[in-house]
Amino acid sequence: MKINRPLLTIASFMALGFNGLAFSFMGVSLPSIQTYLEITIGQAGTLMASLQAGFTIFTLLGGIFSDYFEREWILMAGCFLLCIGSLFLCIVPSFVLGILAVWAIGAGIGFILSGSNTLLVGLYPTRKGTILNIHHVFFSVGAIIGPALMGFLIIRGDHWRAGYIGASIVLLTLCLFFALSKNKMTVSGGDGYKNNNGINNLLNDGKFLIILVVNFLTMGSQVVIMLFGAIFLIQAKQCSLGEAGAALSVFSIFMVIGRVVCSRLSMRMKHASIVLVLLWFQAVILLLIWQGSGWFALVVLATSGFTFSGTYPTLLALTSMLFPTREGTALGLLSTMGGLGSIVLCWLTGYVAGLTNIGIGFIVTILACSSALILFQFKYSALCRRETRED
Repeated sequence: MKINRPLLTIASFMALGFNGLAFSFMGVSLPSIQTYLEITIGQAGTLMASLQAGFTIFTLLGGIFSDYFEREWILMAGCFLLCIGSLFLCIVPSFVLGILAVWAIGAGIGFILSGSNTLLVGLYPTRKGTILNIHHVFFSVGAIIGPALMGFLIIRGDHWRAGYIGASIVLLTLCLFFALSKNKMTVSGGDGYKNNNGINNLLNDGKFLIILVVNFLTMGSQVVIMLFGAIFLIQAKQCSLGEAGAALSVFSIFMVIGRVVCSRLSMRMKHASIVLVLLWFQAVILLLIWQGSGWFALVVLATSGFTFSGTYPTLLALTSMLFPTREGTALGLLSTMGGLGSIVLCWLTGYVAGLTNIGIGFIVTILACSSALILFQFKYSALCRRETRED
């Protein structure tokens, strides 16, 4: 069976790029959606919760299904759900149907994330760290293009729906590509997965639990920086709104640069070593941001995108190497825990900041990344030995 690896790779990159685009579209267009649906800010919050719920559930389901079905079908379903959700959000001005549409968008994003990750590690079994870091560069690119494109459409006459409809057309094309591709990758485990009780076996493995918790803490901290970074710089460091916005833009650029660098390093270093180095940098840099003042804190926060950049894709690659017989389920669980970490740490940061101030709330990320470093350092030698055996 001959698989067209280059085309599948490009299509997977494009699908994840539209994940980044969809996430950023939702944030920038939310005020316009609120006006279009005639809803309150509380109801708008319900929409965002629906998005996150769809993402969290279907990221896990996509990983599990990847152990049973050809992964192109998972990507096809993800592109279809994201396409249909985007269209229905634009053509049906109803809050109830809007919740379902946004939920479908989140579900599509979850399926695309799990399906593309598992497909690519199957296509490049000896270059998992390299391909996953490059893959997630496209998410970052989509997240950078999305706000600028949606902002332009809104400023030019509140044409936010044109962005979603245009994205739907491309997504439908990708959906047809994955569905009609003649030679699809077989599931390496075959029928053996059905008797594997994969989730229980994974959750009873101490090394997998460490990776799971580290991803929970670091992904949550990354999203806190992205969502609360501007408020922190303005209120705690007396920066202007323009300066804080520029810092977050540079943060995203450094995320892209970092993933390119980590993709190269993964060909020369163990994945566990790359993660450990990044965790050390995260802990030190977050302390510098918290203690620094003015421009120093702003510059360090902007460049901290580099330290967060490769953690998630490299953990994905490491997990795929260590648990090859339960690969899809393991990657799905890992991505799901990243989403849950984002919810929990964002809520906790906001709660602590509400009781005190954003400067104290920022300590949540310092404690989270420091805990991740301690846990990973504790299991580092064992993870390296196992990675060497599986390499």
